[in-house]
Amino acid sequence: MTSVSVFCLKCSPVLYNNFDFPTESPILLHPAVLENYVRSGLIDESYPALVPSSDSCSVTGIVVRNVSQKQVDRLDEFEGDEYESRTVVVHDLETGEALEAQCYIWVDDMKRLTGADWDFEEFMQTGDEGDRKL
Repeated sequence: MTSVSVFCLKCSPVLYNNFDFPTESPILLHPAVLENYVRSGLIDESYPALVPSSDSCSVTGIVVRNVSQKQVDRLDEFEGDEYESRTVVVHDLETGEALEAQCYIWVDDMKRLTGADWDFEEFMQTGDEGDRKL
């Protein structure tokens, strides 16, 4: 069975803990950075958006390795039409390796972005529980 890597924001490993089916290989979580993207809060939402940036910005997150296609399909469904899965290059901060990973990029109305960074701790305290579970 083929597996892929997925880059996600700090919150997404919380989501991965909710997968209720086994994988052939253990899922590995490593800190990683994605260059030329920015994370933003969304107006009237508890979840974040990740968008390309022309500035030399970067976003720290997690690269999740050994994700099965079944898990990717489930995550695609969870993310919905507001996001598009794209292949990006991330830098694994644990190994120093640059690798391709799938990442969910915001493709909905850019007017919904707050322009302020999204806060994981606030999300865990005040965010919609449905946004934290697959």
